[in-house]
Amino acid sequence: MIGDKKITKNMQHQNRGITMLAVTIIALQAGTDHSKGGNPGLEANFGLFARLAREASATSPDLIVFPEYAITGWPYPPEDVINGLAEPVPGEGKWYQRYVQLAKEINTPILGWLVDKQDGKLYNTGFLLDRDGAFVGKYHKVQANLGEQTWWGWSQGETFQPIVHNGVRYGISICADMWFPETVRCEELLGADVIIHQSIADDMGHIIPVRAVDSEIPIVAAIFNGGSYAIDSQGELIGKLPAETSGWKAFELQPFKVRTHGKYGGLWIPKLGDKNLRNVDAYQVLTDPSTRPPWTEVFLDRGGNPQTREQLLQRFNGRYDANDPSLYHEPLVTFDAPWTSPFTVDPVRPFHLINREGQHLFILNKTAWMYFGCKDPEGVLDRASDQGVNVIRVGLEGTYYFEHLGMDLWPWGGSREEPDWSEFNETYWDQVEERIRLAGERGIGLDLVLYCSLRPTAEQIEQQRPYWEYILRRLGKYANILTWEIANEYTRNEAFQDAVGTFFKKRDPYRRPVCTSDGTTDDAVWPNKPWMDLAVNHTCTSSTDRHGLREWYLTVARNTRAHGKPAFCNESGREKRHKNDDGIHRRKQGWLWCAAGGFWTWHSWDGCEGIDENDYRAPGHEFLRPMAEFFRSLPFWRLAPNYTALMVKDGELVFTALAQADRAIVVGYICTSDSGGKASGTAVGLRLPDGQYQIDLLNPIDLSVLETRTHTSHGLHREALVELPAFTDDLILKIERVQKNRRTLIPGTQ
Repeated sequence: MIGDKKITKNMQHQNRGITMLAVTIIALQAGTDHSKGGNPGLEANFGLFARLAREASATSPDLIVFPEYAITGWPYPPEDVINGLAEPVPGEGKWYQRYVQLAKEINTPILGWLVDKQDGKLYNTGFLLDRDGAFVGKYHKVQANLGEQTWWGWSQGETFQPIVHNGVRYGISICADMWFPETVRCEELLGADVIIHQSIADDMGHIIPVRAVDSEIPIVAAIFNGGSYAIDSQGELIGKLPAETSGWKAFELQPFKVRTHGKYGGLWIPKLGDKNLRNVDAYQVLTDPSTRPPWTEVFLDRGGNPQTREQLLQRFNGRYDANDPSLYHEPLVTFDAPWTSPFTVDPVRPFHLINREGQHLFILNKTAWMYFGCKDPEGVLDRASDQGVNVIRVGLEGTYYFEHLGMDLWPWGGSREEPDWSEFNETYWDQVEERIRLAGERGIGLDLVLYCSLRPTAEQIEQQRPYWEYILRRLGKYANILTWEIANEYTRNEAFQDAVGTFFKKRDPYRRPVCTSDGTTDDAVWPNKPWMDLAVNHTCTSSTDRHGLREWYLTVARNTRAHGKPAFCNESGREKRHKNDDGIHRRKQGWLWCAAGGFWTWHSWDGCEGIDENDYRAPGHEFLRPMAEFFRSLPFWRLAPNYTALMVKDGELVFTALAQADRAIVVGYICTSDSGGKASGTAVGLRLPDGQYQIDLLNPIDLSVLETRTHTSHGLHREALVELPAFTDDLILKIERVQKNRRTLIPGTQ
């Protein structure tokens, strides 16, 4: 047998260049007799498996597998014992180091078992050490069952990624993982050659052969209470240990053997063929979190009656499913367009947002920091609506302008000085919900900032997690929540924000965009983080010569849009404080940002300390509505920055352009650098496909049409110069194709 094994190990695997065709895996077990008198204890449990591993190593296997609960044993010990052995994997802890020393001693790779302590969480974990005791990889049980979560507070793993060692990709399954067909299927699709199943009990003999056949992959099961066995890729039993006694068994597998079969006039590989026949587009329901029923529909009392969440919390010692599916079953609170459903990033046009009705959102945002505590919320909304604003940026927590307003938005129990993080200020939350509904009824959404004055650190992640859950439970049902913005202008708690961003990215059933913000910068904040759905920039800058329209505002807009995400300036400079006092200059700032393909925010005194001053209007406010109406009148989601369709020949002017891919619509915005600046004798160069076009020249002040022209283009290769009328400050060009002509052929090189 050993000689045969050496021959097969020298055979070359044709697909991956692996010089190993046969793999020998040894499964260890304690057997039911081991626990007849009760659980003998941690040392006795580990000592048994260490002895068995020493015996088994004499056969030179490729891997020795310990079962689930190899140290804690059966029956399960109390919570303080089972959680008391938790330690980082890898790490310097007692039990992990015992495994390391054992692997070194027997000179054999080991798949061990431990409770892993990572980032404040506990995981049911399988981990692989090489023959020198070096860490190779680990797997956190993805389907941690409700018992593990509620009895011991363990968390669910997040990936089925196989562990690779000596050219073999091991997919790991731990106990309840095997109940779910997705486990083996996902691991095989991720490249697993063999599935190793670590379990406490032999209760899946009717399932494991099916899983093997489904994915045509061998499975080895190491079972604490005995009956360990292996199944080949065709679902056939390779061998099995008796359940009663402790022991080990070697299983020789051929995971790289390619099975062929006659079909369609030749041979084919069924495993690959079946994989290719899968219509993956039809499987989206498998990842729809709303298919998980709420636990209040799952558990009944002894009389068969439904139980509330509070009753279940009592039943499960105050612990609950960390991914409570009840969020997905709250009725969605909708409003008239555009807030008929929440918006997400459009996967087809990733610079834009789309809702389930297929509507895109052109955002004009306005700060209204203390909206949830202000005296006149209707007045705030009326001013915003009059200005064409459809989103307001509000704080859920904060003391902004306390010396002026005397407001402290405090979502928790207690006070800011003596907080009670375990409770929530229900009166405040009721008012928050009332004002979210009020905004939705006025056609306005919310850019909701979760932390304004409070700046938690990574050490406070678990303390703050109930707040995030409560936000989703109370506010996630409102269709007019545009985005979850973690913090305002603060990024020195990156690890904390990573935890918040990941939480909302995974847990929001409607997949709203998640973001955060930094202070004034020349680019987007953290644009490459996987949870950061928007490219967010702040330009809290002035209308003085220090911040030029071309050198600053247009450049920053283009920088921000370069990250393949919706480009959102969600705070601009305000009057007085930021010296952004020139209304005409502010008009140009917004137009340049939007005409560069981004979204703009109006930041002013009446969104800050003057939030209750209904008569106040900032310089330039009157120009907001025309700008918003212009872009909303276009298929703006089909337009992208274009640098050749329209080019201004006067280097003193600032300009930017958007166009459809086919240039059937082109929009150009041209302005002088200074307020009151005049332009004359200016020409633009147009490069348009063959056809007839209408050119409208519009005034950005009120969208009045200054002039309408027709234009005939004879192809993109010819630049046509078009003279512009004299204008003051700025001008809009809107070009639309009215007739498509046959393409002009260009003579080739002879």
